[in-house]
Amino acid sequence: MKNFYLYNDRVEIVKNDGSFFTIYFNENSGKVYFRYKIGTISQVKHPGIFLGVDFNGVGYFLHNHFHYGKAHITTQKEFEKGMPLYIYNEKCSNTPLKVIEIGLNEILRGESYKPVTYNCQTYTNTACHNQRKSDDAEKWVGRAVLGGLALLLLSASFGGKR
Repeated sequence: MKNFYLYNDRVEIVKNDGSFFTIYFNENSGKVYFRYKIGTISQVKHPGIFLGVDFNGVGYFLHNHFHYGKAHITTQKEFEKGMPLYIYNEKCSNTPLKVIEIGLNEILRGESYKPVTYNCQTYTNTACHNQRKSDDAEKWVGRAVLGGLALLLLSASFGGKR
């Protein structure tokens, strides 16, 4: 994506080759949905922002994924990967149009995907709440820190003088 023009009922995407692609908004545009990540040992949510539909009714999402290396626009089918979609229960702080605007600007900014500091949850929280945070990454980092402290305590307790 080279640029975009945002309107109340649609967004016109300027593709890298200079051509235009229009996505029309509906009642779900700007809402955050998720599917569970594939191939993980825990139920980690993979969120994305529903953008809208094209002239043929194909749905599109904004999301950040390590396979692509940065945030991008993808079809609903590609976002779902055969998994059921769920809507996030929390309400965004920003309006749906603002969520879309921030999400598209993040794509233009082109920051690389980082598992802890700029992942799919960080991307949607930035657009939805103006906060760079990832609940699941924070949980896993916290668990790793607690595990490390537990190991230190155990080695201090049982690793005494021989």
